Amino acid sequence: MFFIFEGVTKQRMKPVAANELFTVEAYIAYEWTAQQRHEFINGQLFEMPGEKDINNEMAGLLYILLVGFLKAKGYNVYNHDVKVGIPNEAKYYYPDVFVTKEPRTDNNIYIKYEPELIVEVVSESTQINDYVDKYISYTKIPSLQYYIIVEPETTLITLYARENGEFVTHKYTNTTDIITLPHFGISFWVKDVYSI
Repeated sequence: MFFIFEGVTKQRMKPVAANELFTVEAYIAYEWTAQQRHEFINGQLFEMPGEKDINNEMAGLLYILLVGFLKAKGYNVYNHDVKVGIPNEAKYYYPDVFVTKEPRTDNNIYIKYEPELIVEVVSESTQINDYVDKYISYTKIPSLQYYIIVEPETTLITLYARENGEFVTHKYTNTTDIITLPHFGISFWVKDVYSI
C-alpha cells in the first residue's frame, strides 16, 4: 500500500517474515538475540530502520529535557529500548522517548502499558507509521495525555493533547513558540528541542 505524504510517495513498512506469526513470548525472546530491533504488530515483526544522527540527538535532547522536568515528580523517562504495549491489542512499539509513573513489576520490565507522554522523532522511513498507524494505536492507551511528533530537519512539532477526553492537535513552527503540558505542569521552548 502506497501513500502520498507531503509530496513524497511512501510505502508502509513490511513485516520481516510475512508468513510467520510469533507469540508475544517468542517475540520478547527473539528480541534478546536479534541484531536489529523489531516492533510487534499482531504476531508479525517489523524491523526498526536505523536512524540519522540528528534523529538520535533530538531524541536524546528530549529525554534529557523530560528527565530534568519530571524525574523529581516521580516519573520515569525511557528512550529507544523499552517497549510500549497497546492495551487489548497484540501491538508493541519502541517509542523514541516516553514518560510513565507505572510501577515496576516482574511483568513489565521489558514492556510498559501506562505511558502518559510519547515522543517520536520522524524519519522518511517512519513518517507514515508515526503520523497514522502509531497515532491510532497510541491514542487508544487510556493513560496517554500527550503524543508528540518532531520533524528533525524542519521546525515542526505536532502535539496531540488529550483535552476533555479527545485528542486535539497543536502545531508549533517557530523556535520562539512555547509548548505547555498542563498535565505535568511544565512548559518549554521549541528552540530547546532544536538546540543541537
